[in-house]
Amino acid sequence: MRVKRNRKYNTYSYCRFCKSRKIKKILDLGKQPLAGGFLRKNEFKKEKFYPLELYFCQNCFLVQTSVVIDSDVLFKNYYYYSSVIKTLSDHFLNNSKLFSNLFKNANKTSVLEIGCNDGSFIKDMSNEGFKILGIDPAKNIVGPLIKQGLPIINDYFSAKSANSILKKYGKMDLIVSTNTLAHITDMHDIIKGIKILLNDDGILYFENHYLGTLIKETQYDMVYHEHQYYYSLMALVNFLNIHDMKIFNVRRIPIHGGSMGYFVQKRSGRHKISQLVRKIIESETKQGLNKLSTYANFENKVKNNKKELMCLVKKIKKEKNTIAAYGASGRGTVISNYCKFSDNIIDYVIDDSGAKQGLFTPGIHLKIVPSNLNKENHPDYTILFAWTFLNEIKNRNKLYLINGGKFIIPLPNTIII
Repeated sequence: MRVKRNRKYNTYSYCRFCKSRKIKKILDLGKQPLAGGFLRKNEFKKEKFYPLELYFCQNCFLVQTSVVIDSDVLFKNYYYYSSVIKTLSDHFLNNSKLFSNLFKNANKTSVLEIGCNDGSFIKDMSNEGFKILGIDPAKNIVGPLIKQGLPIINDYFSAKSANSILKKYGKMDLIVSTNTLAHITDMHDIIKGIKILLNDDGILYFENHYLGTLIKETQYDMVYHEHQYYYSLMALVNFLNIHDMKIFNVRRIPIHGGSMGYFVQKRSGRHKISQLVRKIIESETKQGLNKLSTYANFENKVKNNKKELMCLVKKIKKEKNTIAAYGASGRGTVISNYCKFSDNIIDYVIDDSGAKQGLFTPGIHLKIVPSNLNKENHPDYTILFAWTFLNEIKNRNKLYLINGGKFIIPLPNTIII
């Protein structure tokens, strides 16, 4: 198998799940900066750009990036704080209630969260009475939490760390991971680690952005280096079969513009496979997620969306309007760099996270500021990079809309509200 190594990144010429060489490029977003690589002014010259391409495996149907950047570069110093977003906090709370119904004796149930971020879910699960443990590599985020006494390990999850956890904490009844199991280069090692820790009748539950929605709604803004895989149910079934594990249930989730939650057990597990699993695989076949032609159509739609958005924004700017953006996010990084929205077009980016305010966005270098939308000096138009949180943003900024401010929604279709 061939891996082309570079001082900055590795490029894979084969599928990282099934090792097939039958992979085809389906999308090229050009050279992009790190989606979460927010900078100070004195860091602009040192910023690195990397090819951002998607490939489709014609053997196991996995969609994946070809370029893989070192994990420490991506995650050791991380600016994503999930608790800042109310929609996410509410979602984690709902998940903790879900597991309380699934496991009747919470105080006897051991739970591990892979990629625990700033501890929102850990706190919710602790309040429900679970014996909860988290693991996350982002030292800047979890370091202060560990000092506060939260049960968190500052490390990457792997088969090696799973053995260390096993010795200290024993087996787990539930392993949870929310939007992290698409971020890891060697998923074979991760599943081996999960099998080491999971009780024979235990459950792995993980969520990720859903490929079917991404393709249907042209969500190219979810494609960035951090997100190495874009899962369909059929691709996951094929992969987990290799490791004697099976998906027994799924749930559709509106979070992040369309996600899927997967309930997984060892092959010897006691849970019956839900009819919903079969129905979704049937719908994926009908949608053509196993066909190369589907992705060629997707690429054309991405290019058309770019043209439509750029034409609208340039027209608005030509009419002497001010334009801001909302959401210093990975999605925003991809959209702004792919569409080349420099500070001649967008004046600044609003973000509600204090950790990002005062910094600059990757690549385009737009200044990140607190919101002024409900104040007199508000922009005429605001592009919602964080468009998947539209309802939450509208509720926070009702006065902006009343006073004539307008939101530009870039995806799935470019519209003004």
